[in-house]
Amino acid sequence: MAWIYDLVFLIVFAFAAVASWRKGFLASLTELVGAVVGVGVAVWASRSLSVPIYEQFVSGSVSEKVESAVAQSGGDLAAAVQAMDFLPDTVRDTLAQLVQGAGNALPEQITTALEPILLPFVQVLLFVVLCMVVRWVFRLLVGLLRHVNGVPLLGGVNRLLGLVLGLMTGALDCWLLALLLWFAASVTAGLLEFLTLSVLNQSVGYSFFGAFNPFLVHY
Repeated sequence: MAWIYDLVFLIVFAFAAVASWRKGFLASLTELVGAVVGVGVAVWASRSLSVPIYEQFVSGSVSEKVESAVAQSGGDLAAAVQAMDFLPDTVRDTLAQLVQGAGNALPEQITTALEPILLPFVQVLLFVVLCMVVRWVFRLLVGLLRHVNGVPLLGGVNRLLGLVLGLMTGALDCWLLALLLWFAASVTAGLLEFLTLSVLNQSVGYSFFGAFNPFLVHY
């Protein structure tokens, strides 16, 4: 499956380059600026807003499910962790290791242990949404700048420079694709044989662009 992912990365890269060539330099520059600004805003906002959003909308629900699982298990933490079927298998395995040997840990302690595991997922979702919104706003301006290609001589230079920018935009799009694949592989937690981290790491494209994943850090 690795070669299929490489083919997808190649298609995304080539499409961005050709599309930028057709749009021209000015339109492509605006789109690239929008992409860069979108990534910057998304990274900053996802890190700044993920904690309050998690505490406001996610933590309460998680606490209720944890308390219910612990109550049904009769205080057996190992059984309680396995009963939390709303979590992916990889998350449950990590949580089981965290609470192993914890004695009579309270549900609040389990909920606290879950936060650094679940928080990155909230960050990724915020990142994707905010990045798409900012890029969409900038793309509204792109349509107004495409008319420059119709100007003699200037239009040819505009297209050539647009191709150069397209290569940069293609690299950025491939990086975003790598982030989406990583997120999908983490969420599915091995349920799809063709979408696991071991398979993705065999892809040259994913190995290169996935090396710059800003979410593979400890929180």
